[in-house]
Amino acid sequence: MKLAILTLALLSPLASAAQCTIDNQYMQASYQVTQKQGAAQVTDTQQFTLWRTPSQAAQQDQQLVELWQQLSNKQLRPIRYFPQAERGIEYQPSEVKGQQNFSSKQQLVSDELLAQMTLQSEHGEGCDKIQKYTLKQADTTIEVSWAVNKKLLESMHITKPVGSQTITLQSVSFDKQKVQQQFTNWDNFQTTDYADIGDNESDPFLAKMINLGFIEHSATGFYDANGKTLSGGHSHH
Repeated sequence: MKLAILTLALLSPLASAAQCTIDNQYMQASYQVTQKQGAAQVTDTQQFTLWRTPSQAAQQDQQLVELWQQLSNKQLRPIRYFPQAERGIEYQPSEVKGQQNFSSKQQLVSDELLAQMTLQSEHGEGCDKIQKYTLKQADTTIEVSWAVNKKLLESMHITKPVGSQTITLQSVSFDKQKVQQQFTNWDNFQTTDYADIGDNESDPFLAKMINLGFIEHSATGFYDANGKTLSGGHSHH
């Protein structure tokens, strides 16, 4: 009798309504980043868009697209695109400093970090199921709102003694065709291998990017899994 009841429950409309049928592998999500620093709580606000496919992830702001490709051997290869110039710089996995995590590139918060965090609450179901997590590491507190079935960061708030950073979702689309087209557009840009830049310093575009500090080894992204603000290539470091 118990088995029959269980089978009916699985087939009921209520149970099926709780499923999420969104293809979350293809996504375009717009975020706002607000930072408050120092005793005066000076506020800085920026916008960026996160794009992803099963094997690629990109963060795009007004000047720069930082794209990561996961190769068949699971290594990550970054490419920096400059849309206004329709140019790009390709790096090899060996040229990237530090450990990189592909889930943090695709989601802004890595699977590993979520696994370390404490689940505080859960509400909604299906595509609208939201989980709230917290983690305290030394003097840093991280709070995350996570749409589990969309694999989508709704918000992340990082608090430190020197200030705070909040990443908030503004809009999201799971239009596979549009996402694929955007990656194709970037792929059509003229690219230069990072290793060949020294032989092409007479190229006005490359000379300008070197002077501005956009071209360097540490292509590490704008925001990593632990909420640290990174340069994203906007300044040489």
